[in-house]
Amino acid sequence: MNTNYGMEIVRATEIAALTAARIQGLGDHIDILNQTRKAITKTLNRLAIEATVINDRFINRPETFQLPTIIGKGGQKTDLMTIALEAYRSAADGKNNSSSFAVIGQSGSIQSVPNLSMYKIVVGPKVGHVIDINQPPIINVKRVARALKKYTENVTVCILNQSRHKQLIHEIRSCGARIKLIDEGEISGCLSAITGDKADIYIGYGYAPEAVFVAAAISCLGGYFEGKIFYNDDRDKQESTRHGITDFDKIFRAQDLIKSKQVAIAATGITDGEFLDGVRFTPNGAITRSFVARAETHTYRTLETRHFFDYKPVF
Repeated sequence: MNTNYGMEIVRATEIAALTAARIQGLGDHIDILNQTRKAITKTLNRLAIEATVINDRFINRPETFQLPTIIGKGGQKTDLMTIALEAYRSAADGKNNSSSFAVIGQSGSIQSVPNLSMYKIVVGPKVGHVIDINQPPIINVKRVARALKKYTENVTVCILNQSRHKQLIHEIRSCGARIKLIDEGEISGCLSAITGDKADIYIGYGYAPEAVFVAAAISCLGGYFEGKIFYNDDRDKQESTRHGITDFDKIFRAQDLIKSKQVAIAATGITDGEFLDGVRFTPNGAITRSFVARAETHTYRTLETRHFFDYKPVF
């Protein structure tokens, strides 16, 4: 792609973040999700692209604003994936770790995946390929410790605070590693492990569509990821087949989910999180903090943007 679309889509994540931040903490989970999805759609529709929307985790939910199948006012054909508001319950309740995300790539570059649970392990480029999703969590934690030249007790493992992770948390605690539990915001947790700023490794169950964004981030930043989709029954396998996935034991890696280097990502924080700080409102506007990366050039930017409103916020 000749255009650096990362700098284009970050405007959309900023508008989504401003929209969500304006009503964060009011307690209406569906309203904040819908308003944010409408805002990011409106902004993305201004771009000179013809983008096919892929991996919308809220597709066909009757209470949720539905993204169009094609976004943009016409132009280069691309793939687009957006998570307008990750951790929408946390944002509605005024809690941390909610953000807005978007990925854009050349047509055919983003793998379609079923909306199913996926077990993931994510590490940064300093760790690399030493992890193995088929090995027990303790083995992987110790491998990360050796790769980072740390004591096991100094390794930080990020995990979603969910009941199904009870045994996983118990095992990791038994080897002495530090644990950081997050209620929501799986992508932010994974990004913190990739950068190594607040975690060294992310482990646990989340959703398969979120793994695609993580794969895009790894394409831009480096790092390593392995994931396995969890199937409850034959219906789940049939759903996976509709996305072209027929190997139900497949271990997914970044290159399986993002198939081109012509891809860019953007993210903007809504509430303070593991990866980005949230929106700060000022007397005459707001400040957002965003992240933009491009796989083709392996470059990334962190942005602090000051938004000025004339008399009232315009989103």
